[in-house]
Amino acid sequence: MRQGPGSTVLLLLGMGCAALAAQPAPPLSVTVIVVNANSQPPQPVKAAHVSLTHLVSAQLAVDAQGPTNPRGEAQLLISQSAAKNGDLRIVISGAGNLVIYEPADGQLPSLKSPIKIVLLPKGSLALLGPAQIQAYLHRLLLQVNGLQKQVSTFKTEAAQGQGQQQYLAAAMAEFAQTIGFPHDQVDQQVAIWAQNIKMQAARATTADQRGLADFALKDYAAAARDFNEAGDATQEQMNAHEATAAAYKKAQQSEVDAARDDLRQLINQRQSAAGADQLNLKFHDATQTLESAVSTAEAEYGKHKDDIGFHELWLEAASSAANARLSEGEVAPASQSLPLLAQSAADFDSLAREYAALGARQAAAAAQDGMGTALVREGERANGDKATELLDQAVHALRDALEVRTKADLPQDWATTQTNLGNALMLEGERVSGDKAMALLSQAAEDYRSVLEVRTKADQPREWAWTQTNLGVALEDEGKRASGYKALELLHQAVQAYGNALQVFTQADQPQDWAQTQNNLGNALDEEGERASGVMAVASLDLAVQAFRNALKVYTKADLPQDWALAQNNLGNALSGEGERALGDKAAALLDQAVQAYRSALEVFTKADLPQEWAMTQYNLGIALENEGERVAGDKSAAFFDQAVQAYRSALEVYTKADLPRDWAQTQNNLGNALDYEGERVAEDKSAAFFDQAVQAYRSALEVRTKADLPQDWAMTQYNLGNVLTDEGLCAGGVRSAALLDQAVQAFRGALEVYTKTDFPGYWARTMRGLAAAHWDLGEIASADAESKAANEVDPQ
Repeated sequence: MRQGPGSTVLLLLGMGCAALAAQPAPPLSVTVIVVNANSQPPQPVKAAHVSLTHLVSAQLAVDAQGPTNPRGEAQLLISQSAAKNGDLRIVISGAGNLVIYEPADGQLPSLKSPIKIVLLPKGSLALLGPAQIQAYLHRLLLQVNGLQKQVSTFKTEAAQGQGQQQYLAAAMAEFAQTIGFPHDQVDQQVAIWAQNIKMQAARATTADQRGLADFALKDYAAAARDFNEAGDATQEQMNAHEATAAAYKKAQQSEVDAARDDLRQLINQRQSAAGADQLNLKFHDATQTLESAVSTAEAEYGKHKDDIGFHELWLEAASSAANARLSEGEVAPASQSLPLLAQSAADFDSLAREYAALGARQAAAAAQDGMGTALVREGERANGDKATELLDQAVHALRDALEVRTKADLPQDWATTQTNLGNALMLEGERVSGDKAMALLSQAAEDYRSVLEVRTKADQPREWAWTQTNLGVALEDEGKRASGYKALELLHQAVQAYGNALQVFTQADQPQDWAQTQNNLGNALDEEGERASGVMAVASLDLAVQAFRNALKVYTKADLPQDWALAQNNLGNALSGEGERALGDKAAALLDQAVQAYRSALEVFTKADLPQEWAMTQYNLGIALENEGERVAGDKSAAFFDQAVQAYRSALEVYTKADLPRDWAQTQNNLGNALDYEGERVAEDKSAAFFDQAVQAYRSALEVRTKADLPQDWAMTQYNLGNVLTDEGLCAGGVRSAALLDQAVQAFRGALEVYTKTDFPGYWARTMRGLAAAHWDLGEIASADAESKAANEVDPQ
């Protein structure tokens, strides 16, 4: 068997929901007029489709009741809550080569009817004006927080900051394509705009403009400072509005409205600052920034308990903070990660209850999804029964969310939650055994397949590829637990899923995703090669070697040392498996390459820094050295087995019986094998000491590998014990020899209690031959002959 691969509590309940449960106000009717400014005079644009989307999420808010009429007019019916939200953007389609020029990026600061939408042809220089660039950067930065939540649903995504930077590049390319310019020209124009803002005196620009300029120039630390400066100024403005409201009671309502608008602006600015901090990998700073927004929003809501707008803004701020804490928990050190994730889950649970009390079913479902995601991440990092309990809670939370987030009504939200559910089921399946594990992993695979019905390669290629990767992981885990043809079929499906992902994840465009998927592909092929035989096994292992070498093109020791070391370990596994099946010089060369790969991994996987990874690699190194020793003779063979013994003993410094009993027992078993082989190859006067140490190692393994708990492992170690007792008995003399051979007979008979002729004919025949050899050495010739004859009838040699 090779081995591979604080925070403020948000009190969100009991804050006067009853006053907010009134019937919703009737929708607003807004007239939109669409004109083509390229004509002189400007002409109406007819038969165009007008939509209103949310600025941050880009999800549809409302469609027009029909296409624009000959006067370029269309009607929108907008809910009062959406109208007050200030998070809206006009989208025009069906207008041919025309795109929105005014308002910039289609962003609507208000919904005063009528709204005039001015279009220009793609490629018009005015589309790259300062107002358009500033508006687009504003939207892009606001969407960073939404990206954080999206990324966390994919198990194989790289570090958060790296993933966001890839997203920013892709988003800028999409913007360039939309307005009809080459990507590099847009990048150049954005940089010129940003530099102009930076060169202007502070009084000539706003802190928001300076923040957007720093964001465009990728100076995220400065961007965070600028947006926080803007937020501080807005805070002062809010205080001034509140003072005015107290001084002029007759104007109180208008001042309250202004304070609400200020709170909306403040939350946006804090979110922008947090997004910049996250891009700069300052996740704790982002959480603290959003916590300050929660404190402000809670205080404002406390002053205006009967105003639903303040309540909704408070809940929005709390949701953003919970998401930020989730992101922080995903990257924090182990000692901080679990408390952060537990608090995030609790915050989302409170939010879900609050939204449910308001009758906001979709918002409640989104909070359920957030809680499920936090529980998945917490369960992923926990151990034992605690991990299983957390993952089970995650499954329940996510299934509750899916009662609202249906495929028919909210397909994208459904796909996100369905993905999170698949993650929870897969992780739970990895932590249990038997039929329960298989059922959980099979359900996870089905969930991922269903997501692919919405996240298609044509419409959402990156999400499609992530889902294919998750599907591959689930199928691979299921295949490792299966046997025979079913195992090979599942592993083959996993290989196909990873191959699908690589249609999108290319080395040129998404190098880390590509490398991770190559590594996953190599693992599946390696496992397939281990299960297969003959030409198929060799072919799978050779493809696994190629996949790991591909991963190492990106995973360098200098840039990504731990990923590099893991890929080196995995490469060693595949080379070792291939070497076991080869002959002569080719086998020796492959096994020598495997040893070198493991030794490379140990340059990073040190006992001090990464003890379990170090022990895993030492264990694998022992196997490769043992295989090398079996293929040479004399002193050279004994030297390989001696190195294997040293590697296994090193692994046992971490794999202790108390902490990792099964790994400890497996390593003890392999240590026994290496000692037995070494004893067979050293001088006769030294062999007894090696055989005696091997016996001790096997008996140690049997303290964990019991017949009741691990019958097949128990039988294997009993068989190995019988062999070494036979070898030791031949070296001894007199009464001691007979006693050792009698113990060998008992060990072989023990193995035959599991290795039955019906269930394990090959192992049964091999064990019968070992029993016959022990009887022969005892002088019990008739028994030996009968046992040999029975073995040959089942498995002729």
